[in-house]
Amino acid sequence: MTFAAFGIHKKLIEDEGFDPQSNDYYNELDSRIKREFPHKFGEEQSTGRKPAQSVAGVSRSTKTGRSGKRVKLSQTQVAIAKKLGVPLEEYAKYVKE
Repeated sequence: MTFAAFGIHKKLIEDEGFDPQSNDYYNELDSRIKREFPHKFGEEQSTGRKPAQSVAGVSRSTKTGRSGKRVKLSQTQVAIAKKLGVPLEEYAKYVKE
């Protein structure tokens, strides 16, 4: 969520001209974060988006080096990670389901 908030912040400030000191900025930031992470706010996502992209989780110690745990990233999360230049595996470390 942190990386997503940074990406949304950047878009609001640079692309859309929001004043980061204004209430409108915070209201819009809250709204967009809730839209991206409805499960964190007890809301269901009803945007008709494609299924989330699956990315392998990070493992510290297993025989094969893989834990088998998978994290699903939404298209928006993938786009934010790419825009921020963060590898999907690194971004996935901070996504909790």
